[in-house]
Amino acid sequence: MQSISSYYSIGKLVKLLQIDYPDISISKVRFLETKGLIEPERSSSGYRKYSDKDLNQIRWVLNLQRDHFLPLKVIKERLIGDSGSGDVEVFQLPQLDPSVPPDETLEFSKSEILKRTGLSEEIFNDLESYGILPRRNQVVGEMYNADDLFVVQIVAKYSVYGIEPRHLRQIKRGADAEALLIDQRLTGLQGKKATKAVRELSRLSSELKTLLLRRALHGNE
Repeated sequence: MQSISSYYSIGKLVKLLQIDYPDISISKVRFLETKGLIEPERSSSGYRKYSDKDLNQIRWVLNLQRDHFLPLKVIKERLIGDSGSGDVEVFQLPQLDPSVPPDETLEFSKSEILKRTGLSEEIFNDLESYGILPRRNQVVGEMYNADDLFVVQIVAKYSVYGIEPRHLRQIKRGADAEALLIDQRLTGLQGKKATKAVRELSRLSSELKTLLLRRALHGNE
């Protein structure tokens, strides 16, 4: 990954996108801009300059359209939410599917995540120290993905209640243990059967944890 963004003309941008999305066209890119899904910079002469961020953002939008059949209105709602707090921009957490790998089409620097979430750098560093966030070496161009951003957004909300990264270590350990358990149950399963099993086991786990939490909170009432 490159840490310094390149700029592309709309023609070059479309050619790069057509590798994965053959039907993309210049008019489609301009349409996405009119819908507020990308905001390319402008040169001094008024020409649009598309960055690597614009390229990845369009890929993310097209992926949600093609693979998840989402309308652009819903995609925009997921992309940018109203945080109600001035300059802090919130990405809407999508419906999570543990059978699908994290979305790598959107990339964020550490400073960008801090700006979007309002989280302090100290707490961010603690998240990495406790393994709740992976360590990314931005010196060599490693960036954070959408899942990393969502994790930080959730932690920022936890912090309102005085819950710090060190308190979340148990949740992380539980997730690791659960992933190991599910992985062991997938032995011999492939393709759609494996995907179905991951979704079903994850759903059952979520329901069980909710019930156990409710019992723990209200069991003696």
